Amino acid sequence: MQLSWDEVESILGKDRSMTVSEDFHEDIHQTQFYDLGSGHAFIFRYLNFKDRKLEFETDYFLYLKEQFWLYKDDQFKHLCSSEDDFLDILYSRFERNKEIALMYSNQLDELEDDLYNRKISNSFMDNWFDLKKDISRIERFLNRQIFAHKDYLKNGEKKTNFPVLDFANYINDIQFLMATTQGLLGRLDNAHNYFTSLKNDKLNKNIYLLTVLSGIFLPLNLIVGFFGMNTEGLLFKDNPQGTTYVLYTLIGIFLVFVLGFNILNLIDRFVFRWWLGRSKIYNKMSSKIEEAKDKWTF
Repeated sequence: MQLSWDEVESILGKDRSMTVSEDFHEDIHQTQFYDLGSGHAFIFRYLNFKDRKLEFETDYFLYLKEQFWLYKDDQFKHLCSSEDDFLDILYSRFERNKEIALMYSNQLDELEDDLYNRKISNSFMDNWFDLKKDISRIERFLNRQIFAHKDYLKNGEKKTNFPVLDFANYINDIQFLMATTQGLLGRLDNAHNYFTSLKNDKLNKNIYLLTVLSGIFLPLNLIVGFFGMNTEGLLFKDNPQGTTYVLYTLIGIFLVFVLGFNILNLIDRFVFRWWLGRSKIYNKMSSKIEEAKDKWTF
C-alpha cells in the first residue's frame, strides 16, 4: 500500500498539500497537530540520547484514506489503520522519552549524594549546568507536547471509533512526566543553593582566619618596625641582650593573643567565680570577657 504526493494533492487540494509538504520537509519541527478536513497531520517530536548528548528527532504522520502514514526518506510508508494501533506507536515513543528523563533523574541523584556527603568535585558546576540545560529543554519539549496532544484529542472526540479514554490517559502520563521534570528542576535549584552556602561558609571562615592572623601579627609588625628605625635613643640599642629582649617581647605578645582568653577562662573559673560569686562587678566583668572572646577567638 502506497501513497504519493499527487494523491495527497488530489485529496487535500493544492494549498493544504503544499502546507503539509513544507512542514514535512523541515528537518526540525515542534510537535504539532492540525486538521486537514479529509484527514489530519501530526508532527511528533521525541527525545534521543546519542553520543552522550541530548537530541531531538521528528516523525511526520499523515492520516488519509482512513490509514496512517509515516513520511520518511521522501516517501509515505503505511503504518496502521486504527487509532488504537497508532496510539500504541505514540506510546512507544513516549516510553523512550520517559527512559531519558529518568536517566537524568539518576544523574541528579548521584550529584546530590556527592554534594550532601561533601564529596564535591571540581567539575560540580559544569555537571550542574549540563543537567540544568538539558532538563529545562525536556520540560519545554513536554509542555509543547501536551498542547499538541490536546488538539489531537479534541479532534478525535468528534469521531465514533476514537479511543478517547485511552488517549486522555496517555496525555495524563505526559503531564505526570512533565511534573516530574519540573521537580528535577526544583531539586537542581536546591542543590545549587546548598553548594553556594557551602562555598560562602568556607569563604567566611577563610576571611575570619585572615582577620585573626592580621590582628595577631599587626602589633608584632609595629614593634619590629619601631625597633628597625635608624634613629638614636632606641630601647636596648646599647644592651648586648637587646635582641633577646625584643624577641621575648614578640613571643609574649603572640602568646597573649593566642592563649590569653584561655588563661582568662581559667582565672574566671577558679578565682573570680569563687571569690566574687554573683556580684554585679563579676557579672559585668564576665560579660565583657565573653564579648571580647567572641570577637577575637577563632
